[in-house]
Amino acid sequence: MTDISVADLVIYPIKGSRGSSLETVEVTSEGFTGDRVFTVTRDGKRVAQKQIPRLKYLQAVWSKNGLELNYPGRKSFLLEPQSSGPGGQLMSITRTVATIDMGEAVANWLSHCLEETVRLVKAASADPLAVPLAEFKLIDGMKQAKFVDIAPVLLTNEATLLDLNSRLSAPVLMNRFRPNLVLRGLLAYQEDALQQLVLPTVNLQNMVVCERCAVTTFSQESDLSSKEPLQTLSRYRRRENHYAGGVMFGTYLACPGKGTISLGDRVTLAESSQG
Repeated sequence: MTDISVADLVIYPIKGSRGSSLETVEVTSEGFTGDRVFTVTRDGKRVAQKQIPRLKYLQAVWSKNGLELNYPGRKSFLLEPQSSGPGGQLMSITRTVATIDMGEAVANWLSHCLEETVRLVKAASADPLAVPLAEFKLIDGMKQAKFVDIAPVLLTNEATLLDLNSRLSAPVLMNRFRPNLVLRGLLAYQEDALQQLVLPTVNLQNMVVCERCAVTTFSQESDLSSKEPLQTLSRYRRRENHYAGGVMFGTYLACPGKGTISLGDRVTLAESSQG
């Protein structure tokens, strides 16, 4: 087998926003530091690209002064670290989240950019996840303060994307799948069978394949959308005992400990006996 290494590390400081690639990231049981700390709400409900496609153009990058927000054609906005005031309760897939509202200034800026009346919030505290499925036993009950839907880290594989693109009339980019960790050197779809990833300072444990939604059909560079790549994936990558639609691309990871991951880090694998 060829050497396996980290090809990309991506965080999404605001859920649904454009990804930000990093050279090094800290990782804890909650996932990558700085990832999905905030979410946009509309009428008291959290929204992502399915509800407001314009979120794909919102770029959020952490700096020493806070979170810098950028949107095409708009002056940048600096969200400083201090919080504003209490927000409402938000329903999540895995829990109900008490929130802190980040204030009028950022709400007005985002509303102008997205052409919707929205607010920006973060979780008020870390609360236990409720994921009563066998596949997610590693994170069931684990405390989480980020707006992750289910698992803390999403892994994808360059070779899997290459194989998928060989089946498509128009290739797609990896950002359609919104990964946190991208590996180079795996065989196509080998990520399905992984059990544990051993990196220099942290081990990550594989839980279950990621079942994909319609966001994968949204171009992250334009307003174009189609049925692909979900339609093609559904022909050969459908899971029988599914939990969320069954069309597979990538896999969910749990982070039992703390450490750092850097671009180029070597990865040693343990595979399941079924792999």
